[in-house]
Amino acid sequence: MKNKYLKGAHLSERKFKEILRLFADDLTATQIANISGVSRVTINSYLKKLRGQIARYCETLHPVSIPVAALFEREDSRLDQDDDTLVAVQSDVDKAVRPVIFGIVKIADRLHTELLPDVSRSMIHAATRGRSVLEKINTTERLRNYSGVVDLGQYRLYRLSSKPTDASGTPQMDEVDAFWGLTKHRLAKFKGLNRNTAYLHLKECEFRFNYRGDDLFTVLLEMLKSYPLTLS
Repeated sequence: MKNKYLKGAHLSERKFKEILRLFADDLTATQIANISGVSRVTINSYLKKLRGQIARYCETLHPVSIPVAALFEREDSRLDQDDDTLVAVQSDVDKAVRPVIFGIVKIADRLHTELLPDVSRSMIHAATRGRSVLEKINTTERLRNYSGVVDLGQYRLYRLSSKPTDASGTPQMDEVDAFWGLTKHRLAKFKGLNRNTAYLHLKECEFRFNYRGDDLFTVLLEMLKSYPLTLS
């Protein structure tokens, strides 16, 4: 069946566009399946591939030092888990589990995120306190590139740059705060976060935030013309 947005699909282009519009409206996989009449298993498969393509697209705009989209997809493919039912990562409870940490940086008029698998909580705490001990492991300079760092295990944003202030010197909310607010709200609806899908959901939040003033459905269609999905 011909579908220029989804190669190898047994789904009409019209039906795929319906699913894509529901995704653009930020509905859950269950809601999309109920409205579209397509099975939940199929919807989950499409959404995972779509999020993977969004992640790759975001990486073309801001190449990351460790491109981990494919890594997370490979790890997740080994798990028999529902992509829309995520398991909480409680690293502050289980000390053996490495926390999921990412940095936020603003370049021009866009925010970009990057997972920091080699950064620990102790490094973040030291950096926010201005301790120089991190110089020994070459982490301080790297962290200074970010406006903020988020520990998803604790759902906490650490500011690494000063917030803007008004005329009276009172700190004001900026785009970093706005992005974290949106991301925290979106991820909370999953009631936790699976480590293996964290990157894809994070990049989806980045994509939605950077195109928040646009018609997301149209943006997705344009993206998929250049980066069509494949079922192989």
